[in-house]
Amino acid sequence: IIIIIMAIIRKLCPSSTLVFTCCYSNFLRSACVATSSLPPPSSFQFVASQQRRRIVTRFATLSSSSSSSSSTPEPPIVVMTEIRTFETSITCSDGVRLAMKCWRNFDDGVPSRRKILCLHGWLDNAASFDRLAPLLLRSLSRGSDDDDDDDHDADDATEIIALDFPGHGLSGHKSPDGPPQLLAEYAYYVVEFFDAVGWGSPFEESTTSTAGTSTAARDKVIVIGHSMGAGVAVVLGASFPEWCASLVLLEGAGPLARNADDAPRHVRAACRRRIRSNRLLFPDDGGGGASSSSSASSSRAKIYENVDAAIEARLDTARRMPGDQYLSAEAARDMVLRATVPATPTDPSTSSPTDPSFDPSTPVAFRHDPRLQWPSLQYYTREQVESFYRQVAHPVCLLTAEDGWPVDARAEEAAREVLRPDCAERLKGSHHFHADPDTVGEVVERVRKFLGEWGV
Repeated sequence: IIIIIMAIIRKLCPSSTLVFTCCYSNFLRSACVATSSLPPPSSFQFVASQQRRRIVTRFATLSSSSSSSSSTPEPPIVVMTEIRTFETSITCSDGVRLAMKCWRNFDDGVPSRRKILCLHGWLDNAASFDRLAPLLLRSLSRGSDDDDDDDHDADDATEIIALDFPGHGLSGHKSPDGPPQLLAEYAYYVVEFFDAVGWGSPFEESTTSTAGTSTAARDKVIVIGHSMGAGVAVVLGASFPEWCASLVLLEGAGPLARNADDAPRHVRAACRRRIRSNRLLFPDDGGGGASSSSSASSSRAKIYENVDAAIEARLDTARRMPGDQYLSAEAARDMVLRATVPATPTDPSTSSPTDPSFDPSTPVAFRHDPRLQWPSLQYYTREQVESFYRQVAHPVCLLTAEDGWPVDARAEEAAREVLRPDCAERLKGSHHFHADPDTVGEVVERVRKFLGEWGV
């Protein structure tokens, strides 16, 4: 009945549509407050917003014939739904499977207008963004601080994708004879991702135009990198500037730099560790492949009594990191559930730790590739890192934590003087301040303001 009345009013007086819609939302608000069985006022705003979007969309459909003669056509309206979360994966050209977690605030069939890619840190996984991604998505959907209208247009259609790097999380492992996992190797797999999902082609000509407020900039990708992921983001942004709208660097200003004179020592240490570890990991492997690498490493991993024991091990690792770092139990649980497998998965019915039906008393083992803990065969020199800095042509936001990873003065100066981030702030929290429930809110709010200031 309400829809029919709105259609009649729209034909008689087109300017009264918004007034009637607001009156209807106020009516719903009063009903919710007066009825104890309905959602409380704290959750009502979202419910009323959903109701108003449905009403306006249906009304636009009913009155399309009458509005077609208007001199000023109405803008298209997108039905926004609750945040959708799902898992997917791609297979790269070298056979390595890349897993990813996705969040969307739009329905199927609606093209995304804002794309955000999240890159995790060393020995973490996509679950480190389990709190930041949905909070950021809701924050961006709210619009600016002065915008009280809950109706969103196509510009609000946003998707956030968090990758699992090879050897991390649910992604596959590289083969025993594969190239070493250098930082540039991770950038390569991000390029594979861009090519596979249609976000960018590695064979297009590179352009170095800065990202502004144009529509073209909105079609580019916002890259959020944490720690090692921040280093990958800088390498990607400098190498493929035409793909990126902006870079958000969390607890990491770029690739880790080492003195050029130390290169021989790094090669020696990496070769010795690789030979010694390969004899333990692949004693009977004649070359193998990506699948044999994954199974071999997981079968020799340390077994923990249960998930809680694995979580405690992850917390202890954070406490032993340089500086005064710490990690919340909630963030540790998020990442550990994605990073472990049942220690004896012989029963086909054995579920994953991420499955709600998983028995928490089941012994587990970490699934990550143990070769991730080898010393790197090669590091970038300081001159190379500064070269990447100079070729980043996008707005950059650099957020660090008060109790985060210690940074030497020379690296900090290079980030400040050469990279020259457009926003640089130190926030409360530790190295995983984007994953800890007590600090993620401030991180999200600062990122939202930065993206709003640059129109991306």
